[in-house]
Amino acid sequence: MVSNEIQSQAATSFGFDPGTLTFVSNSCNEVYRFRKGNRTFFLRLSEKPAEFEMNIKAEVHWVRYLAESGVRVALPVETIEGELTAICQDHENEKCFIATVFEEAPGKFFDSDPELWGPSLFKTWGETMGAIHRLTKTYDSGDMKLKRMDWRPAEFHNPHLYQGHYFLLLSRLRAVEKQLEALPRNNHSYGLIHYDFHPYNFLIDHGEITLFDFDDSLHGWFAMDMGISAAHAVWWGSHLTKCEFKSEFAKHFLYEFLEGYIKQNYLEQEWIQKIPLFMEYRNISSYFWWLHQWDGKEEHLTEFQKNAIVDAVNRIEKDIPFDGCDIQL
Repeated sequence: MVSNEIQSQAATSFGFDPGTLTFVSNSCNEVYRFRKGNRTFFLRLSEKPAEFEMNIKAEVHWVRYLAESGVRVALPVETIEGELTAICQDHENEKCFIATVFEEAPGKFFDSDPELWGPSLFKTWGETMGAIHRLTKTYDSGDMKLKRMDWRPAEFHNPHLYQGHYFLLLSRLRAVEKQLEALPRNNHSYGLIHYDFHPYNFLIDHGEITLFDFDDSLHGWFAMDMGISAAHAVWWGSHLTKCEFKSEFAKHFLYEFLEGYIKQNYLEQEWIQKIPLFMEYRNISSYFWWLHQWDGKEEHLTEFQKNAIVDAVNRIEKDIPFDGCDIQL
């Protein structure tokens, strides 16, 4: 957890009592819940150099634009000085955090109620993404410095990934990335995307969804955003249906998802057909979430991680598609 000094600085910037802070999670960022008046908010602290602030400003500026344009998102909150971010310095430990605050989203997660997971949700999910992609085509931040990065191949400096079957995984990732690098980038198919629009990044309330966690957002292909959602839907939701095979569920999910998507945004069929490729990209790249800082010791991987990696390597060696990636659209 961050120091009391950092918490105090964030509280001063956003005007709340640090005594109301409750720790929520620590993944890429540290997240806290707090109360102000009779409302709940979330404080996100990103350990980044001060120079990274413009990157985060670009994220929250875009989220504000989406909210103002009618998309249901967790709304960013301004500081006392009217800024969207605040820099908090821990001089004793030589650490810098960039603070942002968001309103609490209404609703509950998909797996809290079996009635939530189905065609109606998939359509709403697709319609929300379609609206975001439509709006990003005409989005202008008004400031050249407010620019999120473009998608690019992942960088790995871990020597343990260049040996044994880990190198086979990495080689497959590089092969898929090479295909992606060759794809065209134009305003009709490429723009600001969420890049992590999975079912634990939105809450459901009376059939509507509110999206949050835009901190991975970047400029990428619209079909990539769709493939990422589909891959996660297969991982976390295929067992909640009566589909015998994950590919069967993936096709069913995308049929409903696309029905919602096209209500908001048109995407050419050639891009729709590339969704399985982007699903494979997400499947392969997900292993490096565990491995990019791995110390090379097998005992430091969980049994689940070991088994998942062995399964992935077997699929690559036998040219078996990853779960849900063998659908034809």
